[in-house]
Amino acid sequence: MTAPTTEAVAEARTRALLAQRLRAGAEAVLADAPAPDPDPARDADACLTALVAELVREPGAELIWLLLTLLAGAYPSADDVRDVRRALDLEDVQGVTLRLLDRAHDLATARRGHDREAVVTSGVVVDVDMCARFDFHNGIQRVAREVARRWAVDREVTFVAWTETAAALRTLTDREADRALRWRDSDRAATGLVEEEDADAAARPLVVPWRARVVLLEVPLPDVRCSRLAALAELSGSTLDGIGYDAIPLISADIRPLGEPNGFVTYLTAVKHARRVAGISASAAEEFRGFAHALAAQGLPGPDVVEVTLPTSVPDAPAGEPRTEPARPFVLSVGRLEPHKNHAALLQAAERLWDEGADFELCLVGGPGWDLDDSPAVATIRRLERAGRPVTWRRGVGDQEMWRLIRTASCTAFVSLHEGYGLPVAESLACGTPVLTTRYGSQGQIAAAGGCLTVDPRDDDDVLAGLRRMVTDADLRARLRAEAAARPAQTWDHYARELWATLLGGAA
Repeated sequence: MTAPTTEAVAEARTRALLAQRLRAGAEAVLADAPAPDPDPARDADACLTALVAELVREPGAELIWLLLTLLAGAYPSADDVRDVRRALDLEDVQGVTLRLLDRAHDLATARRGHDREAVVTSGVVVDVDMCARFDFHNGIQRVAREVARRWAVDREVTFVAWTETAAALRTLTDREADRALRWRDSDRAATGLVEEEDADAAARPLVVPWRARVVLLEVPLPDVRCSRLAALAELSGSTLDGIGYDAIPLISADIRPLGEPNGFVTYLTAVKHARRVAGISASAAEEFRGFAHALAAQGLPGPDVVEVTLPTSVPDAPAGEPRTEPARPFVLSVGRLEPHKNHAALLQAAERLWDEGADFELCLVGGPGWDLDDSPAVATIRRLERAGRPVTWRRGVGDQEMWRLIRTASCTAFVSLHEGYGLPVAESLACGTPVLTTRYGSQGQIAAAGGCLTVDPRDDDDVLAGLRRMVTDADLRARLRAEAAARPAQTWDHYARELWATLLGGAA
């Protein structure tokens, strides 16, 4: 007996996976799904016939979106769905079926659909793509991981990442779940946007939200993910909710990379069809609220925008860790070296103070920014190091070491030009460490409760005056420490619960 060829085996596998996807859809949608047939081709045909009959009986975009996803192994665009919807008004059952198959074929071919099984769910689906696939742990990923690790314990949630071609969402591998949901159980350091190959990812099932709740804990990468999320939010019958971090790429486009505003606009195509956005501060909520209001020009209601402020709690200090200031004032600045973080102003102020004879150490912690090749901040750090100034730049610092640095610093300095929240400010204060920060926006809102000295980050002389007071006035630092210690704390547990209640209400 002749062994089947490689092509025959692959074709048989494709038929079996298509049958599985259509079977999953039929059982999720139909009150009386066809009886399973052991032959994949016959089973797929029976399920497709029953689903198309349901579509003809009850025309609607939701079922079209589902059928295209199951047939193609990829989420459709809004145009894909509308093309089939129009066919319902013009063609018979056979014509509608052919239109679905043609559109699904184009979708799978042009956008690389996937021959893999699918899970159709009406539950809560949480996108943690970046947290799962990358050892990248900046502000957004820190928030997403803190929330995800808590929801993973006490909520019924399907956590997902995107397929390698961003065709659809899929379940996580064990390695990805560890990276996204259990990050703080290790002391790993962020290594940047270098994706580690995970062979198991290609075999993970697609996740197909059917009248489900989809939540974005991060900002999706600005590519086809956003258009597919937009179509999902508008046409699939599922809702889309998420955290609103900031609108810096639009409002402060002059200090962000060229092209980033275009990417952010791509993200906003999904946001405009979202049901609810939880701003991380009053300032961030106002930015997203302004966008939502502008959507009236398109006849769209826009998302409901609410404020769910980030927490200010941090891990307890290890027993025996010193709580006194170092003899030589130690100024810590946490954040990637990007133009809007305004390190150039801080470094200039530090250099001027050293020229005045002030004795203090400056430590900058954070990865390089997008403008590393011609970054004025990096060039200044290198020049100051060569001159023997007491400045250090540390990258790849793990969580435990980060908290130790914050707790032992005389003060932290975070004079950013624009932030959605300013997590380094809040976390420094929660550690009892005073902060030099910006007097407006979200940073000014945090500072209002005490523990901060505020300056105008656009005024170099004001930044200099503020830093001078911080490094020379021990009484000021002591007063600010007392104010920081008196601030009410909000835990990540509380934030995760409030975020769930705000975005998902009574969802299980």
